[in-house]
Amino acid sequence: MIAGTAALLAAVPQKLGRPGVRAVEVAGTNRLRIDLPEFVLDYVSTNQEPDAESLGMLPADTSFAGRVYFKPHSVPFVSSVVLMGTDRTSIHKAEFCLQGQGLHIDEASRDTVHMTRPQPYDLPVIKILASESGQIDGKTVTKKCVYVYWYVTDGAISNDRSGFERMWDMTKKLLFTGVLQRWAYVRYYAFCDPGQEDATYQSIKRLIAAAVPQFQTTPAASVTVAAQ
Repeated sequence: MIAGTAALLAAVPQKLGRPGVRAVEVAGTNRLRIDLPEFVLDYVSTNQEPDAESLGMLPADTSFAGRVYFKPHSVPFVSSVVLMGTDRTSIHKAEFCLQGQGLHIDEASRDTVHMTRPQPYDLPVIKILASESGQIDGKTVTKKCVYVYWYVTDGAISNDRSGFERMWDMTKKLLFTGVLQRWAYVRYYAFCDPGQEDATYQSIKRLIAAAVPQFQTTPAASVTVAAQ
């Protein structure tokens, strides 16, 4: 079914839909600029450009944004957005990225982050706890990664890890309207010491609640959640 859906998406003439994040055209390119907030709560941030390997692996019309948030006496928090163009392969499973970076996935679950803007709603997210170990001065040191992500497009949000519900949603939209949904993959993550996972997760949720309304346009007056 997934293969058939992919073939259908490739064969049907399509008009690219609006993204669920604020984005503007960049002159002379086929990419869009996505502006993540520079200041959130008591955090300051620095811009994080995608590395050359990521740029080389993804379709040429993929758009990116990334920032690293800092404050005293806290671990840094990374936020990024990957926005697809006409090629849906821009959007892939987070597990591939984490495992490719040498992390072991310990746990994955669905959750929600309560949002108060633009109106109260529960943002569906996927929470992954992962770990990595390395040698420092002959000793094995383990770090934990708290990784939170979701998918968003104009009028829909998904925390479906398999991708099946997003593919089905894209197929229906394309068949009935001729519009290819433009999904974005939004993530927040941080590394911490073992035992600090819950506290780090709560900090990520607060950061999400404050930052996301500044760049994500879905939901508007109403929202359709593709998966929970």
